[in-house]
Amino acid sequence: MDDMMLVQSAQKGNERAFAALVRRNERRLFATAYSILGSSWDASDACQDAFLEAWAKITTLKDPSSFGAWMARIVVNKCHSARRKTKRLVVVEDVPERLMAHEAVGPETSLMLIEAVKGLDDDHRAIVALRYFSDLKVDEIAEVLEIPAGTVKSRINRAVGKLRELLAAETMEVNPR
Repeated sequence: MDDMMLVQSAQKGNERAFAALVRRNERRLFATAYSILGSSWDASDACQDAFLEAWAKITTLKDPSSFGAWMARIVVNKCHSARRKTKRLVVVEDVPERLMAHEAVGPETSLMLIEAVKGLDDDHRAIVALRYFSDLKVDEIAEVLEIPAGTVKSRINRAVGKLRELLAAETMEVNPR
């Protein structure tokens, strides 16, 4: 069953359909939350809160095909809310294994990338999380963050440039010439 059919079924009260949507989306949403919050505990809490809110408000989703962007918006809002509540220095723990198993790169590169993402400011970290961890398109990110698509594009470019700098510096530390 595809996501649209699951959403439509969940909107009719089918808990199993919603559970299937959670299973399909939890990893990417956790990666998004983790990249924003820097703590697997806080990311898990944010995701849990987001899924509870999504279940409570699933009937308000007008376009079932936009479920992924809708969920990402809820997760990002929960993350920002959590950061506002704590207003503390976030102690970043070891990266959870479920984020280390990225298909395109090995665990060492994944760890370096995640560490570099932590070096970005909040706005750029959210953009990177939504684009590369949640795989949203520019217009979906604009909708989630309620900013113009042009702003999304420029933040992606700046964030990628900063990540290149951070990764180059990290590489130089690891492999000095």
